[in-house]
Amino acid sequence: MPDAGVSATVLGRMIVQASRVLDVPFGAVLDRHGVTRNGWWLLSELYRSRAGALATLGEHARRSALAASSATVAADQLVGLGLTRRWRPAGNRRITMIAITDAGVAFVEAVRADLEVAVHRLYRLYDPAERETLHGLLSRLLTDPAAPAAGSDATP
Repeated sequence: MPDAGVSATVLGRMIVQASRVLDVPFGAVLDRHGVTRNGWWLLSELYRSRAGALATLGEHARRSALAASSATVAADQLVGLGLTRRWRPAGNRRITMIAITDAGVAFVEAVRADLEVAVHRLYRLYDPAERETLHGLLSRLLTDPAAPAAGSDATP
């Protein structure tokens, strides 16, 4: 049951509204750099996992919460920009491998720097301790195994 006046509806609406506020500068930065949102999510996942074992495009799509077809379109864009490379292993032509290039690493770092500048005025509303608290709360929401998957139509 909801606590004192903070119902699921109220909290959900606030999270969605906050997402919309943050999406404006986020979208502007991505547009300036010529990459789509799906391209950014896929490239960010490749950046995060670059030191680990190679994985298929399908696995990176899952980790990025993208549909397989959306990841394929994003991969086309990223390969065209020279930010990733993809290939089919000789032993299994049914799968596609993908990896970030050095240019892709530099691109992610440049975009992240621009994103920091673009949202600075929003983040300065919170002191460092509040940002840590907010990060922890939102991380729990995003990683809870009971939470509906991104893009799912899970209605209570």
